[in-house]
Amino acid sequence: MLPLAEELGIKILIENVGNGFCYDPVQMAKYIDEIAHPLVGVHFDIGNHIAVSPPARWIRVLGKRIKKLDVKDRMKDRKNAEIGDGDAGWPDVRQALRELGYRGWAAAEVNGGGRERLADIVNRMNRVLGKSDGKPASLKG
Repeated sequence: MLPLAEELGIKILIENVGNGFCYDPVQMAKYIDEIAHPLVGVHFDIGNHIAVSPPARWIRVLGKRIKKLDVKDRMKDRKNAEIGDGDAGWPDVRQALRELGYRGWAAAEVNGGGRERLADIVNRMNRVLGKSDGKPASLKG
């Protein structure tokens, strides 16, 4: 798969999902490091392992291996919660992302809806991650 990824210029990102694979950020970091390829990284889902360990710990351990974020929230008992209403520990998540200097994608992984719902999602993401105009840092003026 790596030769094809190189040929196409695409990244292969491995997500931390709740299937028993890499339930610890150190284990995930080791797995990515053993692949040792610049096109392989982590698609970090903030809500997927809240019951196991704080998302900010994952961010600090995985560091530059993180290439994309899924933004969602959950309770420690694994029940879904609206972004900002669960147990993600958003101030620490925001600080960990700031320490990392993360400037990649952050996609809301939540149920969609009409304009009101989408506006609520944007407001929640801005509240938990910090206001963004959606432009890369190099284009901000």
